[in-house]
Amino acid sequence: MFEVVSNEILAPNLHQMQVKAPRVAAARKAGQFVIVRSEKGEERIPLTIGDADVEAGTITLFIQAIGASTKKLIDIPVGGYMSDVAGPLGMPTEIEKWGRVACIGGGVGTAVLYPMAKALADAGNTVTTVIGGRAKPLIILADELSAFSDEVKITTEDGSLGRQGFVTAELEDMINDPDRRPEAVFAVGPVPMMRAIAEQTRPHGIKTIVSLNPIMIDGTGMCGGCRVVINGESKFACVDGPEFDAHEVDFDILIDRLSMYKKEEAHECRLANVQGEREKQQQLTPKERMQIPRVVMPAQDAEERSHNFKEVNLGLTLEQAQREALRCLDCKHKPCVNGCPVQVSIPEFVTAVAAGDLPKAAKILQGDNALPAVCGRVCPQEEQCESKCIHTAKGESVAIGNLERFVADWALANPDKVEKAAPAPDTGKKVAVIGCGPAGLTAAGELRKKGHSVTILEALHDTGGVLRYGIPEFRLPKDIIDVEVAALVKQGVDIECNVIIGKTLTMAQLQEEYDAVFIGNGAGLPIMLNIPGENLKGVYAANEYLTRVNLMGAGQTENCHTPVIQGKKVAVIGAGNTAMDCVRTARRLGAEKAMIVYRRTEAEMPARVEEVHHAKEEGVEYVLLTSPLGIKADENGWCTALECQKMELGEPDESGRRRPMAIEGEVYDLEADVVINALGTQANPILTSAAPELELNKWGNIVADENGATNIPGVFAGGDIIRGGATVILAMGDGKRAAAAIDEYLATK
Repeated sequence: MFEVVSNEILAPNLHQMQVKAPRVAAARKAGQFVIVRSEKGEERIPLTIGDADVEAGTITLFIQAIGASTKKLIDIPVGGYMSDVAGPLGMPTEIEKWGRVACIGGGVGTAVLYPMAKALADAGNTVTTVIGGRAKPLIILADELSAFSDEVKITTEDGSLGRQGFVTAELEDMINDPDRRPEAVFAVGPVPMMRAIAEQTRPHGIKTIVSLNPIMIDGTGMCGGCRVVINGESKFACVDGPEFDAHEVDFDILIDRLSMYKKEEAHECRLANVQGEREKQQQLTPKERMQIPRVVMPAQDAEERSHNFKEVNLGLTLEQAQREALRCLDCKHKPCVNGCPVQVSIPEFVTAVAAGDLPKAAKILQGDNALPAVCGRVCPQEEQCESKCIHTAKGESVAIGNLERFVADWALANPDKVEKAAPAPDTGKKVAVIGCGPAGLTAAGELRKKGHSVTILEALHDTGGVLRYGIPEFRLPKDIIDVEVAALVKQGVDIECNVIIGKTLTMAQLQEEYDAVFIGNGAGLPIMLNIPGENLKGVYAANEYLTRVNLMGAGQTENCHTPVIQGKKVAVIGAGNTAMDCVRTARRLGAEKAMIVYRRTEAEMPARVEEVHHAKEEGVEYVLLTSPLGIKADENGWCTALECQKMELGEPDESGRRRPMAIEGEVYDLEADVVINALGTQANPILTSAAPELELNKWGNIVADENGATNIPGVFAGGDIIRGGATVILAMGDGKRAAAAIDEYLATK
């Protein structure tokens, strides 16, 4: 929680607030911003840091109440608290000694301009500040800016203060006066104002910087919602900005995207007949076990579940779990364990289930896996442990994933019945874990078992990483994440949210304070389509779409203030698990046509077979052998159709799948009012760009050996930040191996 220490009204609906945030205050630079929330369930709001007092540990924020969420922020009294303040984010202002500079602020943009102008003056520039507003009551910070500006000019549209007109008139006078002509212009305000200034300075070749405030949902380089087009390329304001060369900004696309949201602003299991089941297991021959059919996981009715966010799979009963467990042959060489990235003792826990000894099964499972209830739901067991099962030679594998979920859920419901391993003696060593996703949580749990002090530093306002923002409630209920995380906290793991490494704290600071560091911050920066129209209104990157719904609750409750476009015809490009999550979410948000657009056939889809099957049951349409060429729009800039190329399969490519080939002349339009790009993600550069000594590969991922060790002694990494987009269980495997390597490393210190 972050205490509000002052709250002052500057103008109607505009407040200046000072908030206790010591780490942000210490790390903040001019031009950077924070993401704040007033309380749980509220929207994440980006706000420029106006000033900071490092000694007092406070930051100054200027907040204009333009919607329900910002109204709640300015209503917080002195002594009250904001639930989240994450930052600092974004790149700092490009501060140089230009000579003469013009700093131009319009409306509330003047508050954003203040730290920029102050930093430029401190660097020795001659600063002329121009403030504009509709009327005198809306002119803010004139005295504060006068303290370091060589001159301050004020314009108002009604002439009630200063020169009547617009800020461009004052800038024109400066450009035409050789003694006042600026070498650089910094402008912050309404988009039309910044656009006009860009066109005004372009013919004169004057360096012009604008600070953009596009749509933003997470602010930590994960969702892609803040994308803008700069010199023809998609950039992300929270990573590459928010300040950009005004002459390279595509203002048409920015204005269109800013208008997108204009209208919205169990029962306890019975342990009966244990002895009888043990005897039954001992009496069955391997042949008899092979003949037991696989138990089908019960699920919600397809039509009913397609309109709600409740979990699809309902879980096994004790009787079903025991019957499924009896299929296990308890193979001597345990091939299933070799297929498990975290090396769960599968035959042992399955045998305990068959015998009805659930406390034993839970102890085995929890000893090997930090997040068993999560893995039992989202791990692609059919490609890993189950693919190695001897049953697959003649039929279906043992349902290891379903049994894992059953045992984990029982353990969560019966914590007092599960024997806990005694914690190791305190080693006195401290480890920082960056990221509270599957890799970070696993590493933290394993290191805590070894007796090390562990602190997880998470950029977002809540725990779980991709488990929370990326996977829908109908596949992974958030309560499960909360309970799994709470178990780690109970073991002694500390978790701090709203800490962005590379911004709030640096790697150098962590290396100084901690004995070892594990980086598990994921790879959530979207890979763009690079086709015409991808920045139209109604076009999402998958991470933004899922973050709005999964993390912020958009479309699920009436009191949620984070909006999402609920299209009637939704086209999702891609066919992986993320694409399936998007298209099934769209169906639940009311899409009449929810479509997967994929350039190969269903047989080549990389998504889990279960997800493909569930989506089809829920009415999702598969538009196969189809590749997007572009996105079309109406006269208002809203997407209306996906221009598609029909494909056919040729020879296999390097992935082993047959290469899709365009069929000449087979181009058509697929109607869609929402298009979601689910082609994948890439490494988020916020951390790595602030730690240039870290070795990266050509894709921007951290280079690490098989144990997670990087080129920096004491710094380890795992999960998507070293692999690119991968699975939860692979990230967990990385975390577990790295934890073992960190333990060995600490033993030598």
